[in-house]
Amino acid sequence: MEASGVRAYYEGALSALRHIEDRQPTGRRFGAEADARWGAFHGDLTTADRIDLLIRDADAQWPGAFGSRTVFARQGVAEDESFGMGWEPLDPVDAEDMWRTGQGKALATDMRATLTAVAAGWGATVVGCSVGAVGPAEKLVVAGPGAIIAVLESFSMGRDLDWADQVIVVATPPAHRQLAALGAALLNVAVPTRLYAHTDVGVVVKGVVHRVIVSDDADGDDAVRARSIGGGQ
Repeated sequence: MEASGVRAYYEGALSALRHIEDRQPTGRRFGAEADARWGAFHGDLTTADRIDLLIRDADAQWPGAFGSRTVFARQGVAEDESFGMGWEPLDPVDAEDMWRTGQGKALATDMRATLTAVAAGWGATVVGCSVGAVGPAEKLVVAGPGAIIAVLESFSMGRDLDWADQVIVVATPPAHRQLAALGAALLNVAVPTRLYAHTDVGVVVKGVVHRVIVSDDADGDDAVRARSIGGGQ
């Protein structure tokens, strides 16, 4: 994978995590308390190690939401492992620059702004998509950054909704996969997003699909697969 993709992945993960921590402050990952604990603990560890530890911790709290295993569809990696063998972490100098730059950035104010910034880090454009309210009995198949973000917004404002049960996301590009994966954490759901690449087999649909939501920024093959899962809608 290209170095630019790895950097975009890390920046996206940290951006989402900062937004979550700002929304519900814990002092666990960022801020003076976290810095003091790191200063007393890190020894020979670098900022690159700190970032990986943060991601592992967040990926344990919200399974599958932060690890590179999910974003890059890495094969042969255990479900409880964020990175897996052969993963190359950030260069320590790049990690330090990323950390300091992130500390100085203004935080996104809401879910849409956060995810749009994550997409922009990958060079992905988000195209607006109309979804409307989602009912608790609806089953959705979703493809495309615009659709992913719009559906997540609907879930954040709805009641009695179950992201992990009601939604299947078809996303093959890493940028699209990261948006879908992070959605579970942004909704504070401790069950992974049901996320498939267009080449994956054995997609499990629980019940009848009521809506297929595909935005104009979806990968073409993802759009076709989403509609096929939804019965040709």
